[in-house]
Amino acid sequence: GGLDRPTPAEFRIDFPAIMNIALPAILTQFATPVGQAYVTRAMADHGEDAVAGMAIVGRLVPVAFGVIFALSGAIGPIVGQNFGARQHDRVRGALRDGLLFVAVVVALVSTLLYVLRAPIADLFGAEGMTRSLVYLFCGPLALAWFFNGVIFVANAAFNNLGHPFYSTWINWGRHTLGTIPFVIAGGALLGAPGVLIGQAVGGLVAAGIALAFAFRVTRRAREAAAERPHPYQREARQMLLFNFRR
Repeated sequence: GGLDRPTPAEFRIDFPAIMNIALPAILTQFATPVGQAYVTRAMADHGEDAVAGMAIVGRLVPVAFGVIFALSGAIGPIVGQNFGARQHDRVRGALRDGLLFVAVVVALVSTLLYVLRAPIADLFGAEGMTRSLVYLFCGPLALAWFFNGVIFVANAAFNNLGHPFYSTWINWGRHTLGTIPFVIAGGALLGAPGVLIGQAVGGLVAAGIALAFAFRVTRRAREAAAERPHPYQREARQMLLFNFRR
């Protein structure tokens, strides 16, 4: 029955629950192109070669860190199922393991990018500033993707612990206050490389805030669960009391 066609009456019941997650998720995804548009505009002030370098970096990111993008969808059901079962130790464990997974993947990918930075630049025919930006990304800046991974894991926790709008706030904060001031400062101090560096530094700040909120949400969920019994536990006690009275 997994592919049974839903009826209009059933859909009316499910639709509010779906939109409770879908609406903030849609708003969350709007933030990324807005922030990236600003970074592109800031990079354009430094010439066509700088924009070309940033374009190459933009093509490398989904290939290099596709696993990190996928993690945000994969870890959500694990968090949600354990939260529903009131296994709060496992919820926190899933977050910790997710962060550890991000760290390992980013370290391995960054190492590979560093070793292959020259062939990658040659593949795109990158020279001058374009090549410098490719080398910058394939060096220390690739490691900064750990902080984006932290945000992905935290957002998965928010969406599955009943706080989907936290994801919206974090993403919009990341791509506005966590991007614009840092990009302005980086560009003014270091030119085109500073734009990418500023964007990465902003990710560090946003990741710290997201992680603090994620563990706060899990702690509050644990405390709330301790104050009221699980429905199954309540039913089990009622059944025991009924049998005792009999």
